[in-house]
Amino acid sequence: MHYSVESIAAPDPHPKVKIVFLCTSLAPGRDGVGDYVRQLAAACGAAGHACLLVALNDRHLIGHELVQRGNEVRFAGVLSWSRRATLLGNLLRDFDPHWISWQVVPYGFHPKGILPEGCLALAEVAKPWSNHVMLHELWLGLAREDRLHPRVIGALQRGKLLNFLRRLRPACLQTTNDAYQLALARRGWLADLLPLFGNIPVAPIDATEAQAALKRIAGDLLPTEPHLIGVIFGTIHPQWQTGPTLEWLEVAGAHLRRKICLLAVGRPGANGAKLLTQLAQQNDGPLIINLGAQEPETISPLLQAADFGIATHPWELIEKSGTTVALLEHGLPVVVPRDDWQPRDGTLSGERDPLLRRLQDLPLEKLVDWLRLRRPPEARLTQITANFLAQLTHPGIQGALVA
Repeated sequence: MHYSVESIAAPDPHPKVKIVFLCTSLAPGRDGVGDYVRQLAAACGAAGHACLLVALNDRHLIGHELVQRGNEVRFAGVLSWSRRATLLGNLLRDFDPHWISWQVVPYGFHPKGILPEGCLALAEVAKPWSNHVMLHELWLGLAREDRLHPRVIGALQRGKLLNFLRRLRPACLQTTNDAYQLALARRGWLADLLPLFGNIPVAPIDATEAQAALKRIAGDLLPTEPHLIGVIFGTIHPQWQTGPTLEWLEVAGAHLRRKICLLAVGRPGANGAKLLTQLAQQNDGPLIINLGAQEPETISPLLQAADFGIATHPWELIEKSGTTVALLEHGLPVVVPRDDWQPRDGTLSGERDPLLRRLQDLPLEKLVDWLRLRRPPEARLTQITANFLAQLTHPGIQGALVA
């Protein structure tokens, strides 16, 4: 098998910054962080920066050990770690980046979220360059409610991840939410926050076009009487207990004198699909319409046509939910039913987007005012990309965040 990697030239002969993005998978639509990296790199490229994307453990490659197309290189999971380290070193020396951005999800490297020893070899290869690490996930056992088994697994995950950071010694460390930031700080690692952007681009349409799209896709399923559309987007977490939410929706509908229609969009997961089927068979409660997976250009009008969103992530981790961010970017007030996760390491600030409300904090007398908080859709990608680049180009950042 021939493993050589062709030379990769920067698309701009005089780029402002050259960045190598490292993640585990770049299979389009199959990996959330891979899709995130594609969007972030595209926004960096639009700003005049040169980007190379490398998937280090792409389990979606079938029949190939290495694939290279344009500025993307994907290593299959069947490659030995020593071979991956050699290939990555060749890429880095050829591209010679100003920064290497590691977009880390431990479960992308191992089914149990325990980083393999081979990651240390990759870190050693990358050490001559300036390294940035974005931690999208940490380890199990962060919640007070966690029992012994997840805490034991979490201790193994934590040891491997922190050992990787010590070997790499990144000049810049970031994460998506304050719960993770607190857990890292307790272990000597100072991480900045970089909020997520939504995983669905905002379609440039008006309210009339959005309603027309909704009627075109779900018109025959919608009730004829006055109604409100609530939307659940993406994975439905099995920890979500539906009872309180359905009771709240029923009472809210009676209070507003509107039929509540719950629209499920995207891939809910196996547990979510089963749950939606069960809910749809009930004779009482809100009308359930499961539209399933849709193309992004279809999802954006549906979100813009809805009246509010429902998130199934817990309140304290809501900032790490790309689907919740997509709801917020589309201007939707979002209710969060779950408050069943509390950090073991301390107390969080509790500051959240004004559109977000915990279910327990949304009494009927505040319902109309909450729905009126809806704002015009606005994507965050451009601003967050600017924040990401500003962090990398800050003159005092080198070494500032290393424990």
